[in-house]
Amino acid sequence: MKKIPVTAAELLQVGHWFQREDRLFEIIKWDSKEPLLIQARPKDTDTIQVFTLTELFAPTPITRFAETYDKLVAMEGAIPGKNVDAATLPAHLVSKAEQIIETVETVQVYIEKMKRSNQLESNPLSLTDITMQACQTLAKPVSLGVYYACRRRYKRNGGDRGLIAASLRRSTYGKARIEPNAQHFIDTIIKHFYRSNPPMRAQTVYGIAQQLWHHNRRWWINYQQTGETGIDDLVEHLIDGRKEIDNLLSDPTQVSKLSQIKLPSRSWFYGYVSWFSSQPGDGAQAYIKRQGREDWENNFLVFDRFAQTATLPLQYVFADHYKLDVLHVDDEFREVLGRLWLTALIDTYSRAVLGLFLSYEDPNIESIQGALQHAIWPKKTSEFDNPWDCYGIPQRLFLDNAWAHHSYSMEDLIRILAGNGRYTQMELVFRPPYQARYGGLIERLFGNFSGQLRERLPGAILKPSERHWHNASQGACLLYRDVIRIVHQMVVDYLHTPHKELGGLSPHEKWLSGLQLMTPVVPPFTPQMERSFWRLYPETRVISHTGVNLFGFHYWASELAGLRGYNRQGCQRHFHLRYNPNNISRVALFEDGIWLGDGYARELRLPDGQYEAVSLWELNLAKGMLRKHNKDRIHRPHSWLIHLLETRELIQERQEEQKLIRRKMQQLQEQRRGRPPISKIVNSIKASELQETSQAMTSLPANNDPRVQLLKNLGEEL
Repeated sequence: MKKIPVTAAELLQVGHWFQREDRLFEIIKWDSKEPLLIQARPKDTDTIQVFTLTELFAPTPITRFAETYDKLVAMEGAIPGKNVDAATLPAHLVSKAEQIIETVETVQVYIEKMKRSNQLESNPLSLTDITMQACQTLAKPVSLGVYYACRRRYKRNGGDRGLIAASLRRSTYGKARIEPNAQHFIDTIIKHFYRSNPPMRAQTVYGIAQQLWHHNRRWWINYQQTGETGIDDLVEHLIDGRKEIDNLLSDPTQVSKLSQIKLPSRSWFYGYVSWFSSQPGDGAQAYIKRQGREDWENNFLVFDRFAQTATLPLQYVFADHYKLDVLHVDDEFREVLGRLWLTALIDTYSRAVLGLFLSYEDPNIESIQGALQHAIWPKKTSEFDNPWDCYGIPQRLFLDNAWAHHSYSMEDLIRILAGNGRYTQMELVFRPPYQARYGGLIERLFGNFSGQLRERLPGAILKPSERHWHNASQGACLLYRDVIRIVHQMVVDYLHTPHKELGGLSPHEKWLSGLQLMTPVVPPFTPQMERSFWRLYPETRVISHTGVNLFGFHYWASELAGLRGYNRQGCQRHFHLRYNPNNISRVALFEDGIWLGDGYARELRLPDGQYEAVSLWELNLAKGMLRKHNKDRIHRPHSWLIHLLETRELIQERQEEQKLIRRKMQQLQEQRRGRPPISKIVNSIKASELQETSQAMTSLPANNDPRVQLLKNLGEEL
């Protein structure tokens, strides 16, 4: 299979083509030493146009690349899927894969048939009983556990015969088997030389292994006999080329700890080193099992030395959350609101901030996925004086152990971003708990931001020893949009501030210098990609005659009508759902990683054809209040929808009362000197004035009540 271009140097070669805004361009000049500028000639004219790298890889408009003009015209924009040719696999694996497919599909058909027949019986069987019956009806009956294992493998590989057969290979396939003592010898060489600072090439390290093997006359530690304890001095003696082996051979105690080993071949060694790099998860577990976690962190992870060991942009990226030390006010009433949470991603190589996300909620799935979305694609910085050209998919993203970072939504998003190997496969690395030094790089950034906020902004929350200077709540005057702009400006200023650790370069300059070594390539920001950053619902759903049921709503759209029914195995189709917690009036349906369309909540449809925007927390609040007042009743969707509207009306009424109280306070302040007590102000307000808002609301026509219209719509649907 032909290699897919994965770097900008491969995509932006002279003579290659790209499509942008329905126009075709041929690349005529691009220099990796000045990677931000690309010269291209349109097909329909001879005028040379200059594009920036951030423009070509921006989320919109989408740019597509191809090696030739014909390939670009024929391109459909689909991401190539993973494919394995079953003809290249051993026959016994293909036969076993076919048996797994036959077992799973036969059992599934039997289960669906029994489900339909059980609906007519008074004592229907459970799903487990039906599955056990189906397993026994096979030509070669299998146990329930064997069937579940076959089903997991079938689903994991999408029912593809080639992928299932390839997954049946042993986990160490492609790696030669080696004697344990020789394995320990190679691990020791890698530990002492390959992961040195500065690092050595694999060719040089293998040459050192050959020299030590000949110098010690093939003797090495009998690791199977001695184990891990008490061999440190012996190892240091054997890897010191200035010491002879004869001193050890003359000592009977030491000879008993040695054995002859066979040196692995050069090709095996290269493959072994490559395996550690390409399979960091498996490589980590193998190394930890042999050498211990401490050695693994010291030689491979080195959390506290990332700034010195990072050699490329996006190689190591840290993410963390910080609660801003500043209060802000709302747009309408200028009332003080809570503090915002800032989620930021910082690149270790350049110290550049890649992306950020601000929210009112505590760190959650949307926080890290929103910051990641902001980091991957180029930013629009026209409102700032200096550029912000840092973007791309991190190779390794280091996170703390918050529950949101371990979510299925995050794992599925990483698979989608990789595009089946077309783009960078991001790896999540979780920092050890209670080890603050592992996140010191980004914690220092947050400390810098905290100091600037306290110095510059009114409403900043000071240290306990400084809070007598001013009251943060009384000084708060900034709006939400003001805080966002100030934080973005602080980040841009930080990017263009010289750093002593970077040799006097700013993070932005260091980033641009790193682009000469590699240039990030990101996937197009399509509607499917946009919805992939929504939260993933953990369970699948089917489409019934009323639509997709979720959160007590029935989601439906005309384009979903063709998704009803059964698949080729005779099973009902199941779909994954993604939703935005801030507006659950719409959900996105996915099947096998492909976006099929959006469904809209019928119960939230308004008379003008639009849909009422309802957040998930509002919905849960309305349901909880209704259950509290009516514990014995079974509530239908329209019951708590009406309660939700009543809650909103109550909030609006209280806000109007608050405005009236504020106006009265201003009038009294004009008549008196000094600020009167709040209790006197409230008592001085007449009951007629407090009822102004409710009278104005009752004067509205009855047909404008949203509850009446909602009940009418529900009656039509039901």
